[in-house]
Amino acid sequence: MNAIQTISTEYLRASRTIETVLITNTTTNKLFYIYNYEGWFYRVFNNLVDLNNFFDDAFEPAVWFEEEAAVDNYLLEVVI
Repeated sequence: MNAIQTISTEYLRASRTIETVLITNTTTNKLFYIYNYEGWFYRVFNNLVDLNNFFDDAFEPAVWFEEEAAVDNYLLEVVI
């Protein structure tokens, strides 16, 4: 099981954020970026390039959720 540590939260607007989270396990770690759109959906990005491309309408991530608990469950189990 992974450990989740929030590194930073950037507020684009009061109800839209980008969280940078560090996922670690016993051997490795990886940063993920989570875009929260007004609590309606959460998009998970593996790198900043994909996140920037999302805002330029050039990329849609394969990993997204409609509930924060589902994001947490994904991050706890994701292979890094």
